[in-house]
Amino acid sequence: MRNRYLLLLVIGALLLASCKVQSAAATDTPQPTRIVWPTATYRVWLTIAPDNVATPSPTPTARPLRSTPQGRIAFQSDQSGSLDIYVMNADGSQISRLTTSSGVDVFPTWSPDGQKLAFTSDMDGSPDIFIMNADGTKLTKVVDDPANDVLPAWSPDGKQLAFVSDRTGDDEIYVINIDGTGLKRLTNSPGDDDFPSWSPSGQWLTFASTRDVNSEIYKMDKDGRNLIRLTDDPATDSTPAWSPDGTRIAFISKRDGFANLFVMDTEGKNVVQLSKYKSTMEVPSWSPDSKMIAVASDLETSRDIFILGADGSGLDRLTDLSGEESYPAWSPDSTLLAQAIAEPTAVPDAVCVGANDPTYGYSLDNPVRIGYDPREEGNVATGCVPWLTGPQGQPLTIELLEEVDVEGRTICMVAASYEGQDEPDVLYFDTNTFEQPKAPVGYTCGSSVEYLRALTFAKY
Repeated sequence: MRNRYLLLLVIGALLLASCKVQSAAATDTPQPTRIVWPTATYRVWLTIAPDNVATPSPTPTARPLRSTPQGRIAFQSDQSGSLDIYVMNADGSQISRLTTSSGVDVFPTWSPDGQKLAFTSDMDGSPDIFIMNADGTKLTKVVDDPANDVLPAWSPDGKQLAFVSDRTGDDEIYVINIDGTGLKRLTNSPGDDDFPSWSPSGQWLTFASTRDVNSEIYKMDKDGRNLIRLTDDPATDSTPAWSPDGTRIAFISKRDGFANLFVMDTEGKNVVQLSKYKSTMEVPSWSPDSKMIAVASDLETSRDIFILGADGSGLDRLTDLSGEESYPAWSPDSTLLAQAIAEPTAVPDAVCVGANDPTYGYSLDNPVRIGYDPREEGNVATGCVPWLTGPQGQPLTIELLEEVDVEGRTICMVAASYEGQDEPDVLYFDTNTFEQPKAPVGYTCGSSVEYLRALTFAKY
């Protein structure tokens, strides 16, 4: 087995710089870029903000949207110091962090009902495929192999995941049932086969391949037969994405010298260039109605998530955070997703205070950073977070209550409260493992960690 890890074709080299992992120098050869999986452990400790008051992060400067896009967009970001999975509304509001592992969590893909996400993580040592609920809970490993298993794509019937693995030497495409059974290899070429994308019918899989030297787009049936080449261009064509209405395939190509967004019909004809920027577009993802496309791009100051019309009109920036955002994945159905993550009525915005990174909470528009360092013994940090408010706009106060030993683990309990609230909401984190319960923005953290069941909360 090769000792190096793989990640991406088009976006890999760019993400590499933000992860501070070096790769081979780029060449002009029209081949996909292979990079090393980040192996460093990132830990950014919380620090107490001046006067114990929250310090706001830069306010997003998104342009007005043509219309309100529906659904949710999952993406990966390194703003916490390591790559994690986040989710936001499709208009860029209510960003919530879903993963907090010590590893690298990347490549999110939605289940057809919008209630789960599959992704790649090396939290257990090597890149494997995991599934979690749309709120970040109930983590399950689907693919467990010493090789590099990346880039999952959920089948339209919800029963299988296509993914890429280098377990035989080259990058090849496999499928597996979501319960981890029925592994089947679909491709076997001398080149690398990456970025699988299902047709809405589930009959076809598109993918990028270097089997004919250049990176081109192909499609095959769901069993790996009936291979059809869709593109034939000296430039790099990669990251295909099938539209939900089944009529078009979006992809990224360097035909004009830059990585821009193109679309074509499902037979590889009627190719149209949608973007003409002297920058990099990455990893297209369609809106559920096939009218918009989300992409990652370094068009402005850093790599962020943008959306544009499926006809190339308009370009709206959704993220403007402190890190690099990439690999957007638009939820298939906003109605079903709303059932999985309902809006609360009592506390519109709750915050999980974690010990392993600056934890972000969000109001409708503005991210804020709160601070507490558990290494500061005897220090009680209380801060008013004006951007996180109660139902009538009251400032939300964050206060450390106490540290409790539970079965040999140190648990820090934190209270979040606002004026007029009957009692504070108790949040907590584990200073031994640096884990914290996960909850979408708008939810108070619950007792999702098994050993916390022994805790009893006194009046305060």
